[in-house]
Amino acid sequence: MKQIFFSLTFLFLCISTATFGQNDKVFIMVHFEAGRDTSHPMMNEILFNELGYPPDSLRTNNLYFQQVTWLSTVHMVETADTFNIKLTLAIQSQMAEYILQDANKINLFNSWIENGHEFAMHHHGVKHIDWGGYTNRFQGTSYPDDYLWLDRFQNSGLYRGEMQLSFNYLQQLATEINDSVVTGCITDTQIDKPDGIIYLTEGGKNLSDLISIPDTVPIPVEPLYFLSHYQIVSAFKDEYGNFLDEATNYQYATAKLDTVMMNINQIDNDEIMGIVFHAFDYYRFPDIYRDLFNFINQSSVNNKSIRCLMNDCNITGIDENISDNNIKIYPNPTKGIFSVQGKEIRTIEITNISGQIIKKISTRTKRFTVDINEQPKGIYMIKIVTDKGIVVKKVILK
Repeated sequence: MKQIFFSLTFLFLCISTATFGQNDKVFIMVHFEAGRDTSHPMMNEILFNELGYPPDSLRTNNLYFQQVTWLSTVHMVETADTFNIKLTLAIQSQMAEYILQDANKINLFNSWIENGHEFAMHHHGVKHIDWGGYTNRFQGTSYPDDYLWLDRFQNSGLYRGEMQLSFNYLQQLATEINDSVVTGCITDTQIDKPDGIIYLTEGGKNLSDLISIPDTVPIPVEPLYFLSHYQIVSAFKDEYGNFLDEATNYQYATAKLDTVMMNINQIDNDEIMGIVFHAFDYYRFPDIYRDLFNFINQSSVNNKSIRCLMNDCNITGIDENISDNNIKIYPNPTKGIFSVQGKEIRTIEITNISGQIIKKISTRTKRFTVDINEQPKGIYMIKIVTDKGIVVKKVILK
């Protein structure tokens, strides 16, 4: 049966290669979970078998789950590189914290980003079963459903702090590898989204989540670009809450892969296909995602990270003269004063590595000068809003 499946897949690949062109755009996002969902039997079994920890250890503030999945993550990125697939790596703060403990892991992660993969953010709010312990709830602003989560927040032992503490781990890793974080998949978005995230993804198991036209949404008041994604993930429970065995899980994820294969020729020029799975899924069924990488590669679609799809970026690091969508920033790196040049610019917003806005400029001129001499040396993000969309760039202050 499996041989028939791969024969049909190969035939479809041949058709795909002849049909699809570089206008077809696809991103693949990988979610890194906190690993504290104690209802997941496979998660508990892996941790117990490989590390000897009982499931209750997931409720403590440890990084056992990240330790278990790290080697498979390395294998996943190496496999993606084999097929020239660029992943959007949406990291929970726990994985960033784990990587920061080891200089070798930092250097390896840096090599992934330099090779065209994207460093993004993943976060679940208190409503999610795998809440990572961070939230801005109960920080002075009241929300109508607070009473539903107050007990879990105060008494479960899961709480680790407000969102800025979570985002600090990602920003610290970004500083180590001379990068920034502008893309995220964040639940409880209205409450927990850090400043600096301007590309948001969301989706699920419905076919309507597979393809979307990037659009702006106000969250809560600033414009952000939104893209949807379709989950190619296994499930450990059926619709009635019954646990599924490993074979059924495999079939479930494979069926999702078939859906992507059969719909990739439905992408119009102004649309983007979004695919998501978990690093934990790759740990369990690596061959399914290797098939995905191979299929995307053979289909000759335009696969890039989300940031590069939205900005058509050149993956060669920071140039002295950066130009995207007719926007130029120079000199870069800068000693404190730099110029921004381009048509139809409306506003410019500059944020530091912690995501704090340090300067906002409204303008209608084609060229003007920005002075950040008073700021400490480091990396700054420049968000440029034009009549045609948003451009995000890095500037290094030396």
